[in-house]
Amino acid sequence: MARLKIVLAFLALIVFAAGLAAAAYFWKNFMRPDLDVTRQIEGKSAVSREKPDLGKRYFDEAIQLLKDGELVSGRDRLLYLMHYFPESATYQEAKRILGEVNLDLLISRIPMKGKTEHIVHRGEALVTIARRNKSTINYIMRANGKTTALIYPDEVLTVYPLDFTVEISLSRKTLTVRKDGVFFKEYHILDENFPPEFGSTAQTTISEKVAWYDQHPINFQDKNYLNSTKWIRTAKMGLFIRSLVDDSKGGSARPYGVMLSKPDIEELFTILRVGTKVTLIK
Repeated sequence: MARLKIVLAFLALIVFAAGLAAAAYFWKNFMRPDLDVTRQIEGKSAVSREKPDLGKRYFDEAIQLLKDGELVSGRDRLLYLMHYFPESATYQEAKRILGEVNLDLLISRIPMKGKTEHIVHRGEALVTIARRNKSTINYIMRANGKTTALIYPDEVLTVYPLDFTVEISLSRKTLTVRKDGVFFKEYHILDENFPPEFGSTAQTTISEKVAWYDQHPINFQDKNYLNSTKWIRTAKMGLFIRSLVDDSKGGSARPYGVMLSKPDIEELFTILRVGTKVTLIK
């Protein structure tokens, strides 16, 4: 009887081992390959389920509107994208295009909020018209296609109050212009240089705009004004906004301030006026 139990136990062990072997064979040859394939499919599905770029639709709509000549509607689409979808891959390009569109709308005769017409009266000068309308001489000349400062009685001039603010970020190397807190245009800072005692932040205003030609300051009535080198001084000591290449030949010392490209300085000289608020942040 004892021997029979041993034989039965041995047979049961053999059956159990055979079952394990069969299970291992089935797992290796059937279940595991299916599981690996399933994991690969799920992995690809996870990739395909990446968060969609919701801002791209508005970017594409804006570009089509701009191509169709609908500058105002295209601008509004870009503003919407920047406000609600800052994580969009199209954000930086939208910002660049928006800046160009804003400038085009500002300089052109296309109607926009705040843009009005001024009829020149006898005895008026361009400088007084600019001051009364919170504008700049450069803006009035560009917006009205003028190459000289000459104006005539009954001449109709487009004017606009240039109530902008400026934020200079040294860490991002950007100079951002805003209108009523809304993005207008961004400029890239190419270089910077400040006095040793210069602070990390500043709240100031534009105190002077200067045009130079042949190492001498000139005014807007000079025949060389359009070809002059321009820079902007603020009330903060050492904080200038100027071209990267300084045309002065009096020495080799680096000028103080933030340096931008010459075309960018020309634009800023046009849209920024004395009294404009400037914020400097690191």
